[in-house]
Amino acid sequence: MAETTSEQELITKDESRQDREKISTWWFVGITGVAVGIYLLVYWNWVSMPTALRRADEARHPERFIAEVAKQHLFEMSNVGPRVAGSYANEVLTVGFLRRVIEEVAANAHPAQRVEIEVQRATGDMFLDYTNYPQTSVYRGIQNVVARIVPATGPDPDNYLMLGSHFDSVPQSPGAGDDGTMSVVMLEVLRKVSQLPEPLAHGLVFVFNGCEENTLQGSHAFVAHHRWFQKVRAFINMDVAANGGRDIMFQAGPKYSFLMEYYRDNVPHPYCTAVAEELFQADLVPSETDFYVYSKFGKVPGMDFAHSTWGYLYHTAYDAYDTIPNETLQHTGDNVLALTKALANADELYAIGEHEGSKAVFFDFLNWFLVYYPLWASILLNLGLSAVALAAIGVSLWLTMRRTKASLRSMSIQCLVSVGVILLSIVVGVGLSLVLGIILNAVGSSMSWFTQTWLIFGLYITPYLIATSTGPFLFTRFVRNDQLPLQARVQLLLHATCLIYIIILIVLTAMSIRSGYLFTLAILFYTVTTLVNLLLQHTTNYWIYVHLIGQIIPIAYYSSISLTSFATFIPMQGRGNAGSNPELLIGLFGVLIGLLITGFLTPLVALARKAYLFIGLQVVFFVVSIIVMVTAAGFPFRAHVTPQRYYVYHIERNFYHRNGTLRRSESKFYLHPQDRHTPDLIMDEVPEMARATQLGDECDRELYCGIPFYQNSHHGQRENAWWLPAGKPNFPQPVDFRHTGSQYDPGTNATTFRFRVTGTDHMSFYVSPVYGVRLVGWSFSDAIPRSGRSWNGQDVHYINFVHGIDDSAYEFSITTQGSALKPWEEDWHFYLSVVAQYMHHEEYRTEEFRTFIGHFPDYAHVVAYPAYLETLRPPLDYRPIGVEDIPYRQRDEWKSASTVVQSITTGGQPLGVILSGNPPRS
Repeated sequence: MAETTSEQELITKDESRQDREKISTWWFVGITGVAVGIYLLVYWNWVSMPTALRRADEARHPERFIAEVAKQHLFEMSNVGPRVAGSYANEVLTVGFLRRVIEEVAANAHPAQRVEIEVQRATGDMFLDYTNYPQTSVYRGIQNVVARIVPATGPDPDNYLMLGSHFDSVPQSPGAGDDGTMSVVMLEVLRKVSQLPEPLAHGLVFVFNGCEENTLQGSHAFVAHHRWFQKVRAFINMDVAANGGRDIMFQAGPKYSFLMEYYRDNVPHPYCTAVAEELFQADLVPSETDFYVYSKFGKVPGMDFAHSTWGYLYHTAYDAYDTIPNETLQHTGDNVLALTKALANADELYAIGEHEGSKAVFFDFLNWFLVYYPLWASILLNLGLSAVALAAIGVSLWLTMRRTKASLRSMSIQCLVSVGVILLSIVVGVGLSLVLGIILNAVGSSMSWFTQTWLIFGLYITPYLIATSTGPFLFTRFVRNDQLPLQARVQLLLHATCLIYIIILIVLTAMSIRSGYLFTLAILFYTVTTLVNLLLQHTTNYWIYVHLIGQIIPIAYYSSISLTSFATFIPMQGRGNAGSNPELLIGLFGVLIGLLITGFLTPLVALARKAYLFIGLQVVFFVVSIIVMVTAAGFPFRAHVTPQRYYVYHIERNFYHRNGTLRRSESKFYLHPQDRHTPDLIMDEVPEMARATQLGDECDRELYCGIPFYQNSHHGQRENAWWLPAGKPNFPQPVDFRHTGSQYDPGTNATTFRFRVTGTDHMSFYVSPVYGVRLVGWSFSDAIPRSGRSWNGQDVHYINFVHGIDDSAYEFSITTQGSALKPWEEDWHFYLSVVAQYMHHEEYRTEEFRTFIGHFPDYAHVVAYPAYLETLRPPLDYRPIGVEDIPYRQRDEWKSASTVVQSITTGGQPLGVILSGNPPRS
């Protein structure tokens, strides 16, 4: 009885001691309020932009960028409507506009400067080696408007800095943002530099390329076919994926880190991060910029600028003049003008090859200043900091052991258990968030945060916080420790968090992932506050204040990172992979932000006197978020603001038998999926969708599903695509596709087939050699590239063809060796289809097409135009006499028909009649 009483007294004494060490729950409400306040202050700073200068300000600021001038140019440029490559608006009106403005700049240039202008018309090709869907990109007669600034007297410079943007747009978009904004910024930078009283050390080249939206062809044309590029030593590329906001510098180099030094020392409004560069280069961003061409094909270093904030209107009809703030133009113009003048006088451009280095870690702090250091320095920093942090934690543990008389064994056990508690809490938090994402996607409630972005905090960050707050609370509440006071145990939990961060940082460093600096920052400030507390040696409460003060800067920076991440990636989920779960990506971003911002805060919840009340408040916020999500407020899309995207093609498909007779002809409305809700939301709103079906086995039966894809990568969405029957579309310029002849070379046992095609400005070809035949040459490029995703065991090649100002007939040839090994393909050489995209011909929509589009809800943005696919029709003089329509029957019947066809000869050799169709099925 006495022993029981003594034990209860000890418990009561321990609880009394722990209660003295605890803090009022309202403190944690206050800490949360401070964190939210920091976030809001960071947001205010993030949206604050420089004052836009007007023409009237130019007298007082003669060397400053004038936003009003750029905005007036943007009005004229976007007022012509969509500027699709090959269209009159692009090739005539916009080219004429750029020439006129640049000629005016040249006429008013300072006598020290000479401005020259050329309109480049180029023909060429390049191979884009994308993983699953590589393509050969062919262009003819596309136009670039190029200008240069050189000293008015003396020899031309030997080295140039290049500035690049594109002036074409996607179909049905006026392209005020993408990329009209950057084009007019370049025009104003050109004007301001032309007025400098002293010549620059290097020449400047301004490339306004007229075909970027179609596989970056304009930039390749300049790299491969313009003499000025031979002297380009570095470049600044500018593109847009949003309307307004700051310009982010998201790619640099590669491996020429001196560029970041010039950015750091000269740009007045820095906004950049190595995280953005690594995410972009990891293909998490569903697009590419001309940076790819200039660096890969041009082999020169450069920097990539873009607007990426809240890109809901990107590539839509709402990308209009009035969505671009003057302040955005001023912000970008200030940065680009300052950087241009600095690099145009850079000594490094005299011998650029001598300055190749490593990649760099770089990031701005709240748009105030830039932090930059090379990759090798980051390795030393990360390893050195980890060692210092471990040493600080070790000293702290040693002092705790001295103060509490705890043994080394018991302290080691406590450390391991603390690491386990924190790790388990993180795992549970991540698991809760991801499981919720899977459930929401499964029940059709995904993307509720698309418009109501704050729901991300409620749906994904809050469950993580609940788990990481509850774990330490339950551990300290129900697992007794008679030796260590409560605050010492909480300090152990914080040390455990730091240890986990150190492990993560070392792993990221070993993998050369520069984004690891995010954990460097967290470890740095925790180590500093730990060292300060070691010096002060306060045992109760005071150490908490030091610790919290040390978290202010990390919270501010991670808030900025969260704003950039969410503002960039949330809109992308409306134009991504319809078959993926967008909740998982956004949930992971939310968990990462929660880990970084609150990792050194949530263990403190164990100090609250009524911690369950604080955790309960988090649960309430989560429940409120769920309620909002299932109401109308949680509907993802809004008209004109956050629209849902639909791509609808009115297609006609014509397939021919080997003898040239028509096998199948049909017309469809084809819906290319863009987001997780295609086409679920319109199934009940659009009456025609009652007849819609998925493609079924069409992709097995026909090459590339027999669909006139704009890009072959769209084939990757075939399982999520829908189509429905339709009447024939109207085509302003029908496709005329002919086989003009063949020639057999007995020396090489190769046959060359020649073709001629006329049609619209955006076309493509599908080529798939039959089993046993290989392509050994073609006129599209110098060599046959590797195949993309195979079809029925056959290689598949995709050729994208665009013509600009030159719309004459296109002639090409294909050379093969070998013979078909499958009996039903005897004497075949390859399947061949031609595709035509009528992108800027909305006026040719049929009444049926207009009615169908008109039924879409107001929150839907529909890109709609006709498209055509045809398999090769053999010329009449090769058609066997007496052979009419050969039914699509059994293989032996097909083979007997083939015997008739193969009797046709050219130059004494069999002519393999080419046709794209499916092999007969037994």
